Amino acid sequence: MSEAVPQQPDLAARLRHVRVGVRADLDTTRHVFRGRPSYILRDPLTFQSHRLDPADYEILVSLDASRSLGEIFADLVQRGKLTRAEEQRYFEFVFLLHRLGFLRLPLSDDKLLYRRYRARQQARRRAKLLSLLFLQIPLWNPDAFLERTIRYARPLYSRTAFGLWAVMTVAAVLVAAGRWHDLQQPLNGLLAARNLPLIWLTLIVLKVLHEFGHAYACKYFGVHVPEMGVYLIAFTPCAYVDATGSWGLTRRSQRIVIGLAGMYVESAIAALALFVWSATSSPLLSALAYNVIFLAGVTTVLFNINPLMRFDGYYVLSDLLEIPNLRARANRVVLDAAKRHLLGVNLPPPPMTRGLRGTLFVFGVCAAVYRTLVILGIAALVASKLFLVGLMIAVGYVARLAYDLGRRLTMYLWHGEETAPVRARAIAVGVLFLVGVPLAAAIIPVPANVYAAALVGAERETVVRAELPGFLQSVIAERGAPVAPGALLVELDDDAAREALAEAQSRLDAARIRRDAYRVDRPALAQQEQQRVSACEQEVARRTDQLAALRVCAPVAGRVVACRPRTDAGRYVEVGSEIATIVAGRWQVRALLTEEQMSAASPQAGDAAEFRPAGGGRAWPGVVTRVRPAALAAMMPGSVSPAAVPSLPPDLAALTHLGGGDIVVDPDSGQTRQPYFELTITLDECATAGMPAGLVAEAAPVRAAALRHGVTGRVKLRGRAEPLALQLYRRFASFNDRLRQD
Repeated sequence: MSEAVPQQPDLAARLRHVRVGVRADLDTTRHVFRGRPSYILRDPLTFQSHRLDPADYEILVSLDASRSLGEIFADLVQRGKLTRAEEQRYFEFVFLLHRLGFLRLPLSDDKLLYRRYRARQQARRRAKLLSLLFLQIPLWNPDAFLERTIRYARPLYSRTAFGLWAVMTVAAVLVAAGRWHDLQQPLNGLLAARNLPLIWLTLIVLKVLHEFGHAYACKYFGVHVPEMGVYLIAFTPCAYVDATGSWGLTRRSQRIVIGLAGMYVESAIAALALFVWSATSSPLLSALAYNVIFLAGVTTVLFNINPLMRFDGYYVLSDLLEIPNLRARANRVVLDAAKRHLLGVNLPPPPMTRGLRGTLFVFGVCAAVYRTLVILGIAALVASKLFLVGLMIAVGYVARLAYDLGRRLTMYLWHGEETAPVRARAIAVGVLFLVGVPLAAAIIPVPANVYAAALVGAERETVVRAELPGFLQSVIAERGAPVAPGALLVELDDDAAREALAEAQSRLDAARIRRDAYRVDRPALAQQEQQRVSACEQEVARRTDQLAALRVCAPVAGRVVACRPRTDAGRYVEVGSEIATIVAGRWQVRALLTEEQMSAASPQAGDAAEFRPAGGGRAWPGVVTRVRPAALAAMMPGSVSPAAVPSLPPDLAALTHLGGGDIVVDPDSGQTRQPYFELTITLDECATAGMPAGLVAEAAPVRAAALRHGVTGRVKLRGRAEPLALQLYRRFASFNDRLRQD
C-alpha cells in the first residue's frame, strides 16, 4: 500500500490563531451608490482603489493585532454581524485583504506561492504581447507642479467659465452648420501623406492639453495626482494622468466634472479652432485649425466619450449609473447569465433590478466585442506598415484568447464545484461549444449576401456642355422637368460674339454696296467684290451660328436631372462646362464590387439584385444586365503581375470617400487600392405590379424621390452558400493580399 498523503488543513484552521492588523496609511471614504452605502479604500503606495460593502468593511475595521483572527470572528458572531456558517468566507476575505497588500500574514505555502508566481509570469507574458499596442510609460509626478500652477487654471473651472464655454460651443455649432459644405471639403485630403506629420503633432499637443484638463480638475477639488506619462497606442504617443484619487471624493458631481474635464478643454480648443478656420485666409493656419477641429471631434466621439473603452466616457457612465467597477460587474452578469441559461447552474439572482441587469448584460457583451475589434483593428493597422509584426500580434492575441477561454471553460465544466450538480449537461455544452461549433462552421454551408456601393443612373444619359464661353443670362430648364429635342435650357450672352457679328455684317453690307456700284461700268471689279460678298456671307453665317449656340438647347428628349441653378445668373461659363444632364429610359444602378465580392457572388447577366437607397426606405428589385471591369490594375514596367494602381471612372466619384462614399482612393492621384468591377443593374419598372391602384399612386412619388439620379445606396446580391470558416478564410486571404500589395 502506498503511504497516505497528509491532507492540507483548510484556510480557517491555518489562520485561526494568526494576529494581523490593518495598515494605518489606507485612505477610506464612504459613498452611497444606488441607495446603498459603500466604502472606497485607496492605497497610497500603489494608488489603487477598492470598494467594500458594509459587511466586508465591518470585518476590516474589526481586525486588530491584539487579537487573533479566530477571536475576532467569534466576537463578530456574538455581535450578530456574522454566522458560524460564514467562517470560511470570513477567512477568505481576510486572505484577500492580504493579497491586496492591506495586511501581512505569516504564511508559508509553497504550492500557493508557486501558483501566484506562475500567474504573475503569465500576466507578464501577456503584457509583453500586448505592449506593442498599448504601452504605458510613467514620466513624472506632476502633483507639486500642479499645486504651484493651479491658481492660473482655477478660473477655468468656475461657473463663469462654464457659461462662456457653453456660449462658445453653441456659436461654434451654428458656424459649423452654416458652413457644413465647406467644412466637409478639406476632409478629402486630410489623410494625404503630406498632412500626416502635422496631424501626428497636433494629436500629441491636443492629448497633452486634454490630460492637463483632468489634472487641474483634480487639484481644483483637492485630489492628489501622483503620476503623468506617455501612453503609446499603436506607436502613437498620447498623454495620460492618474486621476484615480477622484474616487475619494464623496460627491458624484465632482467626479463627473473630473471625468469630463479633458473633453471640456479639448472641445473649447476645437471651438476656437473652428472660429479661426472660418475667418482666416492663411492656408497654413487654416490647415492647422482644421486638423484641430477634426482630431478633437473624432477622438472625443470615438475614444474619450465612448463608454466601451476605459477612457473618460467609461468612468462618467460608471458614476452616472452609480456602479463602481462597471466592466467587472458587467462581465459577472454575462457569466452568470451563461451559467444559468446554458448550463442550468442554480445561482441566486444578483441583488439588482431586471432593468439594471439587462443594461449590464448588454454593456458587457458590447465591451468584449468592441475590445476584440479594437485589438484586431490596431493589429491590422500595424500590419499595413509592418506585416509580420501585425500578423504576429493578431495571431498571438487570437491564440491566447482561444487558449485561455478553452482552458477556463474546460476546468469549470469538468471540475468546477458549481457545475457538479449538472455535470452531464455542462460537459455536453462544453463539447458542443469546443467541438460542435467549430465543426459546424467548417462543414455547414451558410448563405451569405454580398453588399456593394451603388449609384443611381439611367439607361441613356446625355451631358449637355457649353460649346462657347459666355455669361449665363437666364436658366429656363427645371430639374425634374421633361424636355423635347430642341427645347431651350439656358441662354448665354457674349458681347464679343455680338460685336464680331455686327462687324461681319458691316463688312458684308460694304462689300455689297461696292459690288453694286461696280456692276455697271467696271464688271471685273464687281466680280472681285462678289467673291468678297460670298466670304463675308460665310463669316456672317458662322458668327450667327456661334451666337445661336449661346442658346443651349436639349439635343434629345428626356428628363432634366441636373442643371445650372438660377443663382448662377451672371457668372461666366467656360467652354465645355456642364450645363445640364438629360436622362431617358429605365432606371439603372451601377455598383462597384471588389475581386473578393465578385468571387463570392459570381454575378452574371440575368441575376436578381436589390437596391436600397442610402437614405433608407424600401428595396427596389432589379436584374443584372452587364458586368465589366471598372478599375483594373495597371501593368507596371518590368513586372510580371499587375500592381494595385487602378482608378475609377470620374462619373463614379460619388462612391469614393472623396465624394462621401466608402471606397478609399488616393487623395492626390485618385487611384484605388485594389481592382473593382462594375455591375449595371436595371431596376424593375413593375415593382408596384399587383398593388391596388390607390397604393400604386401613393408609391409613385415615393419611388421618384428615392430613385433620383445620382442617389447612392447599397446593392444586395445573393452569394454562394459556403461554410463560415471558408468565408472567413477568404476574407483573411484577401486582406493579406492587400497588405502585401501595400
